[in-house]
Amino acid sequence: MISTNELRAAWEGSWLLLRSDPQGMSYFDLSLQGFWRSFQVIFLLAPVFLVSAMAEKKLLISENVIVAELFPADTYWFAQFMSLGIDWVTLPLILALIAGPIGISRQYVPFIVVRNWTSMLASMPYLAIALLYLTGIIPSGIMVLLSFTCLIVVLWYRFLIARIALQASVSMAIGIVFLDILLSLVIGELTGRLWAA
Repeated sequence: MISTNELRAAWEGSWLLLRSDPQGMSYFDLSLQGFWRSFQVIFLLAPVFLVSAMAEKKLLISENVIVAELFPADTYWFAQFMSLGIDWVTLPLILALIAGPIGISRQYVPFIVVRNWTSMLASMPYLAIALLYLTGIIPSGIMVLLSFTCLIVVLWYRFLIARIALQASVSMAIGIVFLDILLSLVIGELTGRLWAA
């Protein structure tokens, strides 16, 4: 299990990286053991993901994309959590296969460790927006606008992480971020068809 000290260090390191401070890397366990442990962060992200999925469900119903009485709840939740699991491991798997050819073998483990841990900080704005929407404080249009704004900030954050953790060029960092977001979109689309069919 993830310890309190490990969690605290990860938060501090994540904030430093957000400020483009390479010293943030020193707050993470960048060993091979730390690599495998970092995948446990998904259990910390699951509640955040649950709240975001609830907000998405409310949005779909409020925008008349689907009738509430006909909403396939079981299939929807299965698809949502399957999407989270697949998305969590797909980028690390693909990068493991191409790390050698693109020259990031030595930085692969540190990058994945940091990518996994910083996902917590990156998810916090989405959690706040989803809660504001679910409680009726903001309407659907504002939620969508704020979510899009957060996406831009998170993409920048991912770019900084790629630059620092991979010691990558601007073009390489952009390529990694683009691959990450593209995979997430494709996975979300494919799993979404499970419940929307």
